Parts: sequence; structure tokens; C-alpha cells
Amino acid sequence: MDLMQAIESRRDTRHFTDEAVPKAVLDKALMAALHGPSVGLSQPCRFLDVSDSPRAALIENFTSQRSKAETALDEPDRLRLHRSLKLESLAEAPILLATFCAYPEEEYTIGVIGNMRAVEWSCACAIQNLWLSLTADGYGAGWVTILDLKAIAARLKTPENWEPMGILCIGKPATDYEGRPMLEHLGWKNRELNLDAFYSVAHLS
Repeated sequence: MDLMQAIESRRDTRHFTDEAVPKAVLDKALMAALHGPSVGLSQPCRFLDVSDSPRAALIENFTSQRSKAETALDEPDRLRLHRSLKLESLAEAPILLATFCAYPEEEYTIGVIGNMRAVEWSCACAIQNLWLSLTADGYGAGWVTILDLKAIAARLKTPENWEPMGILCIGKPATDYEGRPMLEHLGWKNRELNLDAFYSVAHLS
């Protein structure tokens, strides 16, 4: 699989088989994450493997936050569709990685004077590299953020400068959703692939 094939076939996966993820595949994906671009070479992404932890508390956390999110949906048909969507795989995924952004503790980091959130963007780059590596090897991931992330950080007793970014569910995909993102496949939202909607030429005044 070449790079563009991996990019186009990567999915936010919510349905996994029970096949184990080989350690070599996970290690390769984590190494890909380490090679991601990061502001000031800060390499802020941190992964905690919580796969062997009891999962009931995570599922309860998700269920509570999902219920809160659904209070924003007033349209009955939209709410019904939302409730039918599988938005996590916390119980089924063979591997769960709690993911954090470790804000630099050094006195000066190159590149953050304009926006400190560039550190979090660096984590997103690392996660994308991890995701593409898994995809290229026939595995996948789902990024779960419908969570009380601060509660998870508290349970894990992470350092104060670690900002929680969600749980990555990793495994062998049970489906590719007919070659489309799951939310598009199930009728929630259509993906836009018209470059003109995202790219244009501009001139600074």
C-alpha cells in the first residue's frame, strides 16, 4: 500500500474483529508517531496503554458525555440517527491508548510565541502518523473524545502539564464502511472533496 492509498483508506474505525494486534505492528505505529513534525522539536505526544485496565468506568464515562452531547440535538430524526451511531469501541478494541499532550516544561520552545496550541497540533500530526502506519499494515484506529478527559487524567494520575486528548481504540477493522468514512456511510454527514472549498489564493494587504 502506497502513501496515498493509506491516506484514502484510513478510517475512524468503530468496529473491530477480536484479532490481536501484533506488538511489531504497534511498535512500528508508535515509531511513526515519534517521526511526526512537532513545533520546536517538542515531541509532546504521550501514549499510555490502558488495554488491561477495567473498561467499565471508561464506558460509563463515555455514556454520560454522549447523553450530555445529545441534549444539543433538537430535531427528532437527527437525534434518532445520532443514537444509532456507534461512536466508540471501548469494550471491543484489543488495544486502548490514552493519549496526552505533554506541554513543554523547558523555559523556551521555538515556535509557540504565536500560539501555544501549536503543541497540540503537533500531537495531531503524531496521531495521524500512527494511524497511517496502522492502516498500511491492515489495522486501524478510532479516536474517542466524547469523554470527560480530565476525569481520565485524574484516574491515571498524569503530570499536570499533560493535557488529555482522548482514547485511541486500535485493532483489526471489521469493515471499511464500503470505502467511505463511517459517518458518511451511515448518512450523518457527507464528506467534501472539492479542492475549491478548501484552497484558494490570497494576498496579504
